[in-house]
Amino acid sequence: MTTHERKTVDLEEGWAFMQKGITKLKNILEGKPEPQFSSEDYMMLYTTIYNMCTQKPPHDYSQQLYDKYRESFEEYISSMVLPSLREKHDEFMLRELVKRWSNHKVMVRWLSRFFHYLDRYFISRRSLLALREVGLSCFRDLVRNQRESKKCSHFLART
Repeated sequence: MTTHERKTVDLEEGWAFMQKGITKLKNILEGKPEPQFSSEDYMMLYTTIYNMCTQKPPHDYSQQLYDKYRESFEEYISSMVLPSLREKHDEFMLRELVKRWSNHKVMVRWLSRFFHYLDRYFISRRSLLALREVGLSCFRDLVRNQRESKKCSHFLART
């Protein structure tokens, strides 16, 4: 191969690699024993996204990666954050919310770095929400929906 040729990364293979990095980040946020990201880890994740976005069609997976970026937040919030908020009440729930919001901002910061190539080219050309905004709005929307459905259930139980 010349320096300009590179192996095509298919969506499943590339996404499986990205999921390992996302899982590592989730484990770190959940306080599980996991080494921090090295600069090599970061570069491999960034390069995977770059390669998957710069392949010739039909192997340019920019839109799919943008969608999977959002889905990664939605899955984490639904499976980890919302259950941890549901099991707490009053001041304890507020403390948990503050902790989860802080962790979420860390997750947004790291994932938006891994997926940064999308922000630089794909998102600006398509006038889509920036990666940071996608990550923050996922938390806001899912937590708000959870709170409002809880209020509605509470109201219905009283009537």
